[in-house]
Amino acid sequence: MVETTTKLTWLGHNCFQLERDGLRFLVDPFIVEGLAPCRADEIETDYILVSHGHADHCQDAISIGKRTGATVVSIAEMTSYFGRNGLKTEPMNIGGAIYLPTHATRSPSVQVLAVQAPHSSTTPSGEPGGNSLGFVLSFSQNGRDLSPSSDSLKPMKEALADADAFNVYFVCDAGYFSELAWIGELGIDLAVVPIGDRYTMGARVSLDAISLLSPKYVAPSHYNTWPPLRQNVDAWRQSVKRYTNATPLELKPGQTVYYNDDSKTWR
Repeated sequence: MVETTTKLTWLGHNCFQLERDGLRFLVDPFIVEGLAPCRADEIETDYILVSHGHADHCQDAISIGKRTGATVVSIAEMTSYFGRNGLKTEPMNIGGAIYLPTHATRSPSVQVLAVQAPHSSTTPSGEPGGNSLGFVLSFSQNGRDLSPSSDSLKPMKEALADADAFNVYFVCDAGYFSELAWIGELGIDLAVVPIGDRYTMGARVSLDAISLLSPKYVAPSHYNTWPPLRQNVDAWRQSVKRYTNATPLELKPGQTVYYNDDSKTWR
């Protein structure tokens, strides 16, 4: 197994930074003063994953992208918008993936898979933003190349199993949808699931989604940013333990947790 360090930081709302194998992924950059532990101009990242075009998911993407030179990964309509604003982009669409090398290897041992996330979207300039996305990030743990061109063609589940992949799924803004069952078959080590209700699935619906997805760990997102998204996260955590097989991983804004590859636990 490749020795690695994995850490996840919640920056508030649906903004997370995931670091593994020397790569930094910033999800849905929206830095809320008073919630985030830092300012947007203090964040360093390699890739910016934008699920859709609402301001509370990409407001700080342009400033961070221009300063850091990070590449924006999103659906094609959104990358067209960011490209016109001077950012490097990797366009995607539902069901497609991109394959990335780590800083230590030249082989594409990281896969970013775009999956559906039933939700609306417009660009910050008011144009159609295409479909909203969720992201499954898979990291090969035994050095196996995750690019499908490098091996005999296998179903996704088998290809990830061959690579002993570590899989993190950002559901992003979504309601319940049946494709969660297929995503769960990929073997999700950590799922980040919205629980805020009104604009995404709420805490109760999230329990059904978690049951269908069957991740090892689950972290809540998109809640308590504003009064309409107020949720009792303690009650949610207890219900996750009662009604699902997942272990709840509750972060406070600004908190960082680390994954231990040997014990396969977060701390």
